Amino acid sequence: MTLHQKHNLRFLLISVATLLYFFANIQRSAVPGAVFDLLQGDFLIDASKITLLGAIFCYVYAFVQLIVGLMVDKIGGFRVVALGSIIFSIGALLFPLADNLALLYLSRALVGFGGATFYLSTIREVKKFAKDKNFSLAVSYILFVGYFGGVVANAPLVLGAHNFGWRATFYLIAFITIILSLIYLISLFIFKPVHIEKETKWSLAPFREVLLNKNNIHLYVFGATNYGLYYVLQSVIGKKFLEDFSGFEVSTSALILSIMAIISAFAGTISAFISKKIDNKRAIIFKTYAILSVFSVTSVFLCLFFNFHTKLIALIFCIPSFIGSISPLLIANLHLINKYEVTATAVAMQNFSFFMMVGVLGMASGMLMNVFAPVETQGTLIYPNQSYLLVFGLFFIISVIELIYAFKLKDEY
Repeated sequence: MTLHQKHNLRFLLISVATLLYFFANIQRSAVPGAVFDLLQGDFLIDASKITLLGAIFCYVYAFVQLIVGLMVDKIGGFRVVALGSIIFSIGALLFPLADNLALLYLSRALVGFGGATFYLSTIREVKKFAKDKNFSLAVSYILFVGYFGGVVANAPLVLGAHNFGWRATFYLIAFITIILSLIYLISLFIFKPVHIEKETKWSLAPFREVLLNKNNIHLYVFGATNYGLYYVLQSVIGKKFLEDFSGFEVSTSALILSIMAIISAFAGTISAFISKKIDNKRAIIFKTYAILSVFSVTSVFLCLFFNFHTKLIALIFCIPSFIGSISPLLIANLHLINKYEVTATAVAMQNFSFFMMVGVLGMASGMLMNVFAPVETQGTLIYPNQSYLLVFGLFFIISVIELIYAFKLKDEY
């Protein structure tokens, strides 16, 4: 195989891995948010059990990030994606087949496990070939494609689920996922990656080194709270809240969440571009975004407190959509403040913190929504203002923590 052919095959592997990341985003954004009412109606379960679907995905996704960091260092990103694609495909197929809660939860665990391998592994392979000055932009392109999964996971998926049923829609997603996985596995067999670090040992030392660095901790707390607030709205309660409180139709609320995902997809690239234009300064961007986060959460909380039902909340939701997509900047900071040997672990810890926060906030939201009894209207459970007031009260506390840690971050390391 010539170097040119090898290069093209490597590009194909990265491209297919990015598409698998796109489908991982569809899975994590669509369930439970986009199909909240449909699942609740089919399985006759309360909000806490529905939000647990998202939490299980996030918990598994978070913990697997830690394993992926070690595996990538040991056997390379391409092999890790291969393993993940198989597990992800099984989980994707099992979800529409499930006829009870246990199988639903198992499918979300498998999808979370497989989906967790795509992002970090692909970034690691890109890091080997992208120049340092272009790395943040390269990451933002991968995120751009991935985040468009959130676009498909709302308005288009909701349209399909309501016209053809949620099971048929997820069967189609599973079928495409399996085809992509087969293409990837065949391409990898031809490519024959040689990366195996025999001297790399399974060790907790990289985690210890990463966690003893206080600059990492500041970045993790800020990043996790920032991302958690956005993604809980995007993937767990945002659509339901827009329908229950603001009175949007199902299709309209799904469209709003798709628009949020579009904003998020472009935001990562825009933020990276802004940072590059201001000499790679990032701290000022982090602080500005944290202030906007407090503003957006406080605005919704006040609307709930004063029982002010307004469609403008859809515009307010666009703020966390934009500021929640800062992974390229966070990853650049992690590469700056950590040795190269532990950067995969450092990024894995960041992703772990992201999805642990989403899982915790998602579960807490479901529990808080159940504090006050919902009212059934035409077969749909509508949750009262008091329930959402508790949820956004929690979000306000989280946004203040985000603000505090944003002002601990700096550019001069």
